[in-house]
Amino acid sequence: MSLELARAQVLLHPHQFRKDFYDWMNSNFHVFEYFEQCAVKVWDAGFTHYSARTIVEVMRHRSNVREIIGEYKLNDHRTPDMARLYMLLHPEHRGLFEFRERKAA
Repeated sequence: MSLELARAQVLLHPHQFRKDFYDWMNSNFHVFEYFEQCAVKVWDAGFTHYSARTIVEVMRHRSNVREIIGEYKLNDHRTPDMARLYMLLHPEHRGLFEFRERKAA
């Protein structure tokens, strides 16, 4: 997915994201892209419900053992935002992630 499309979705649905997510995404889009690749693999493997936090933990593990290019620090607070963005970009994967109601930030 392109950064421009992701930006558009965040701007169209600001109530679904932490206030600082747009800026974080602009600086860390490569992290979201990797999350997206992992989530697509999970879906393609036949899972119709999965944990976004599990995907992030796998990303952390792979980063720690240097299986991916570069290192990054991934705050747990980003996981729900990345999962919500993923679902907006991939509505055909409805139900893959379960969401709690967003609390006011």
